[in-house]
Amino acid sequence: MNAEFIEALNAIEKERGISKDILIDAFESALIAAYKRNYGAMGNVRATVDRDTGEVQIFASKTVTETVENPYAEISLADAKKINSLYEVGDVLEEEVDPRKFGRIAAQTAGGGSAHSRGRARRNI
Repeated sequence: MNAEFIEALNAIEKERGISKDILIDAFESALIAAYKRNYGAMGNVRATVDRDTGEVQIFASKTVTETVENPYAEISLADAKKINSLYEVGDVLEEEVDPRKFGRIAAQTAGGGSAHSRGRARRNI
C-alpha cells in the first residue's frame, strides 16, 4: 500500500500541480485529527509519512504518572520503566500507535480532511 500511496501522490502532483509535500502535510494533519476523534484524546500527537516509502507512523506523547487516569495521555511509572528504566514520574515519552487500529471511521476522517486540504491547495495555486 505504501508504494501505491506515493505513486498516487506523485500522479496528483503531476496532474493537478499540487505539491506532494502539501498533500503529505494534509494527510498527516488528517491522521492526527482521526486519532484524536477515535480516541477522544486531547494529548500531543505527531504523525509522519516518509516522503520516499510512504510509511506512516503516529506517536502519542504520554506523561509518566504513578496512577493512570487517562490511558491516552498517561502511562504508569511501572510500564514506562519497562520501556526505559530511566523514566521517572513527570517525564514525557512518545509511544508509537498503530494507525490500523483506528478503524473505518478514522480512515474516513483522514480521507475527508485530506480531500478538504487538497481543495484548499488547488484554490491557492
